[in-house]
Amino acid sequence: MKKPFQSLSVKVTLVFFVTAVAYLYGLTVGIRYLIGADELRETIGYYQTSYYDYMLEDIQYPPNTGKAEEVVGQMPFDMKIVGKDLAWTSSPQFIITDAINFELSTLNVAKIKADIAEGKAPSREGVEAARYKNRTYAKIPYGDYTIFLVTPKMSVAVQRTYIVEAIIAITLLILLICYALVQRIFRPIKLIEEGANQIGQGHLEYRIDVKQKDELGSLAQKINQLAVNVQEMLAAKQRLNLGVSHELRSPLTRARLEVELLEDSKIKEDLLNEINAMETIIANLLDSEAINYGHKKLKLELFELSEMIGQMIQKSGFLSKSNIAFIPLDRAAQVEADKTLFEVMIKNILENAIRYNPAEGEPIQIRVEQMEHTYEIKIRDFGPGLSKEDLTKVTEPFYRPGQSRSRQSGGFGLGLYLCKQIVEAHQGTISIENHEETGAVVAVTIPKRQNQMDNA
Repeated sequence: MKKPFQSLSVKVTLVFFVTAVAYLYGLTVGIRYLIGADELRETIGYYQTSYYDYMLEDIQYPPNTGKAEEVVGQMPFDMKIVGKDLAWTSSPQFIITDAINFELSTLNVAKIKADIAEGKAPSREGVEAARYKNRTYAKIPYGDYTIFLVTPKMSVAVQRTYIVEAIIAITLLILLICYALVQRIFRPIKLIEEGANQIGQGHLEYRIDVKQKDELGSLAQKINQLAVNVQEMLAAKQRLNLGVSHELRSPLTRARLEVELLEDSKIKEDLLNEINAMETIIANLLDSEAINYGHKKLKLELFELSEMIGQMIQKSGFLSKSNIAFIPLDRAAQVEADKTLFEVMIKNILENAIRYNPAEGEPIQIRVEQMEHTYEIKIRDFGPGLSKEDLTKVTEPFYRPGQSRSRQSGGFGLGLYLCKQIVEAHQGTISIENHEETGAVVAVTIPKRQNQMDNA
């Protein structure tokens, strides 16, 4: 399974997200810079302090509470006036506490400069502001009095603004939508990856179902066409093998008849051995290609696996004389398979193991193990084992490992290839590995019933 950051969709989505965050950050910095710039700040401050001047002129000096009440009635704020002989508020709820942390406002700098330039005393240079419980407060010195303003009015219920939460939620929503869109865009890549894996594993009938008309759709079509071409080449190879094998049987039969007419001699024996070897190659080749090409139907029957292996070893003169230790299951092991092909497969693997097992060494081990839906047959020899290259190629046709290049020791390179075709025809698997101590282990896994794999 891929890690999250190995996913192309996640990477592209993160690129979009980081780009958006960088853009928002730059925009925020730019806005703050503009707000903090002297020119804009002075402009805003000029109008604010001018407004305070007009408001104070309406209130008069000393403050007229009637005028103040008229101002409050027209504006969206409450007012409180505090002085040595006056304590008035437009709302009894408007209370100034120590918890309100007033700080000197810098927005009145323009008005102060303008007043100084005109030779006047600085106006509203002492205006302070504060933010408390989602309300904005202003503190304005006015001679011997102090005027407090609050907005919105105390009679208006203040609701908390979930700006930060809203921004986070919107960001996550946008990120989720981007991820879904990216997933949709890159969905064909997953289909192409799956198709390439299937075709690479030998399932050449698999086709990638991508309906897009873009570059990814074109790539999928080319991979599908590649699979078709490989299928056609393999089919041509199989037809050639079958044809050549059939054509070779007739001259071999005539050659055998001619040799049988010779007088008994070493030459006759050598010729018959060569003819037998050729007939064995052709028989194995025909059987393997017939299974692989689908021309040979399995004759399925139920039989006892351990019993079949034991009887086969006893009845075979070559195997019965070999050093083989058979460890059967301690219970009945009924399997549904083609018994004849199954015997050929087990016999080929045993003969291959005998070929490389030391004559005076440990006996070849053949063990049957039972899983929930399958049986596993393990055959181990105590020979030199196989190289890494041999392990990957030993089931290929006509391939012989490095230690066995002579026909006397290495066979014809078709035995394990035929075994692989028989096992796969039974919906099973075959694996060949070196034992951790010495020798090689061939493991064949086959379902107990042929319909179990289809229903799994």
